[in-house]
Amino acid sequence: MQIVLELPLNRRITKKEEQTYLELPFAVGTAVERIEVKYTYESRDGAAVIDIGLRSPERIIGWSGGARESFFTALGKATPGYLAGPIAAGEWKVLLGAYRVPDGGCEVHVEVKLFHKHPRWIRGDLHMHSVHSDGAYTIGEAMQSCKDKGLEFMALTDHNNASQNIAALAADDQLVLIPGVELTSYKGHCNLLGHPDALDDFRILTPEQARRELQQATDKGAFISLNHPFCTNCPWELGFDLPFDAVEVWNGPWRPINRAAVNWWQEQLASGQKIIAVGGSDTHRVEPHARHGTPTAYVRSEAESQEEILRGIRAGHVVLSSGTCGTFIGLSIGEAGVGDTVIVDSRQEYELVVQVAGAAGDLVQLWSDRGIEQEWSVESGGEYTLPVLTDRLFYRAEAIRHLTEMNITVTVCLTNPVYLRKPEQ
Repeated sequence: MQIVLELPLNRRITKKEEQTYLELPFAVGTAVERIEVKYTYESRDGAAVIDIGLRSPERIIGWSGGARESFFTALGKATPGYLAGPIAAGEWKVLLGAYRVPDGGCEVHVEVKLFHKHPRWIRGDLHMHSVHSDGAYTIGEAMQSCKDKGLEFMALTDHNNASQNIAALAADDQLVLIPGVELTSYKGHCNLLGHPDALDDFRILTPEQARRELQQATDKGAFISLNHPFCTNCPWELGFDLPFDAVEVWNGPWRPINRAAVNWWQEQLASGQKIIAVGGSDTHRVEPHARHGTPTAYVRSEAESQEEILRGIRAGHVVLSSGTCGTFIGLSIGEAGVGDTVIVDSRQEYELVVQVAGAAGDLVQLWSDRGIEQEWSVESGGEYTLPVLTDRLFYRAEAIRHLTEMNITVTVCLTNPVYLRKPEQ
């Protein structure tokens, strides 16, 4: 995380100031995503007790009393007792409570750190269930499971309900919580993400009903992904000529329904459509194979917040991997990366850079609208530079691995495309 400013704020508190509240102002500029505060003071046998808290230009953000030596607030995360949310530019104040001050006074040392927004890959799970529908996890247990897997965000997507979003209103200090719901009908399922109450009525049986319901969710600002569209038990049967933002091509552990979804997605991309591919574990309970973070959605985001993560997904800045420590592939043509469009001139030469990490003898495949362009084996990782053919519509990458003990081949990483466009298009 990029530190943009460190501010030492020291204050000597005298005996006369005992039982009063003091303020230490500091300036916050634009594009700050996180404020960290740490303080120390000399307290011999409890002779000094100094409380601490934080105020924004608008309101008190939180108060630790004397219980914590440090805390933070950020766009999507916060120390318990503090509010997460937008960080307004202006004058902020560290609050000090001079509860007990010795006769000789007390020197308080406060350190404030400001962190600026900056792009990076953030790991999360976009599909899961809890006791708020048919899952066995409480919200707290699901959160802990996601933390144990090394995830940084999780979407709450219980079937047809909004109560899970109410149960998770307070920000967590490790996970960004994305409100959501899985619209679950007899004709298919889809996630509505980013709004705490996006669903009006799940009882949709016709494409016309689906169109109305998805449009009103879109009007609320929800992000819509069509889930496991080729599942044998609950396929998407309402058509693809509807308002939606993405398709869940990877649901839970890799299996044939995911390959069918990826094959369909490849056909749509080759026809000139731009469809965002997402994935999620669809975890309901503790099971050997279906577990949080399988797959992991890596999202290139400007900040750890619901808004910025969803903005990254909407831009197609998504790479899917079998887990938080699994294979990861990055693609770039100049400044353009996964999800971006690069304007190419057939008279010029361009290079596609493929960066692979965490592989284990995987077969990396480079796809375009013409099918597989190249493939090569990668033992662990590396960077590969390939010429760009400017008559292609896109490039995307996939890594597959043969599991000898099960005698099956599975996909372990899948990127969204880098799109190519001619200047006149």
